[in-house]
Amino acid sequence: MKIARSLLALVVASFGAACSSSTPAPDQDPGLTGTGTGGVAAESAPDANPDGVPYPTANIGTNPRTGKTRGSTIANFKFVGYPDGNVDAGLQPISLANYFDPEGKNYRIIHIQASGSWCTYCRQETEVVTPMVATLKEKKVVWLMSLAEGTAVGTPSTKADLDRWVKAFNSPFTHLWDAGNQKLGIFYDSAALPWNAQIDARTMELLTATVGATTSKEGILREIDDALAMTNSTPAQ
Repeated sequence: MKIARSLLALVVASFGAACSSSTPAPDQDPGLTGTGTGGVAAESAPDANPDGVPYPTANIGTNPRTGKTRGSTIANFKFVGYPDGNVDAGLQPISLANYFDPEGKNYRIIHIQASGSWCTYCRQETEVVTPMVATLKEKKVVWLMSLAEGTAVGTPSTKADLDRWVKAFNSPFTHLWDAGNQKLGIFYDSAALPWNAQIDARTMELLTATVGATTSKEGILREIDDALAMTNSTPAQ
């Protein structure tokens, strides 16, 4: 089941509904510059992938692929967070460059799910996807979870919120701390969550970006397969 939302209000359509809030959110970092949550620690995250290949810098922007037109290259956003959900190791610097994989050796799709602790549909999506870790790994999909808001709508998430979120779901996915939508908020209206995006790990092209949750295993796999099919096509520049 796909759960989606309007930018202005909570809309219930034939295919679902979504979390929404009219509470103003904190000012958003434009996403392309600035330290955001984690400050200097986040900025120490790498600018090259684990093989030393520099992150692509051409065509940086926020537009997903449209038809045969190539999507923007998502910026190398930097965070602190928990790789593989390992809270015991403490917060670590993480950037999208960690998952940039030009040869597709380990990753084909980078999926980002931005959530709030207060959001019912964010929680439902997380409950569904958490047991799918092995299936996603087989498909070379890395699922990144960004916690943007805490238990009250419009309130920036805290480290304690992030810790509780990881432990509540016993989630093995890498978790990013993006308090108050400081980094990824450039992509979506912060009055509603979740936001989901799929990125081609070989080029860092933004393939899809939607607000709303998919709350069935079948739906998630269908969307992953659609994104994988997109990576096999060559869009116009």
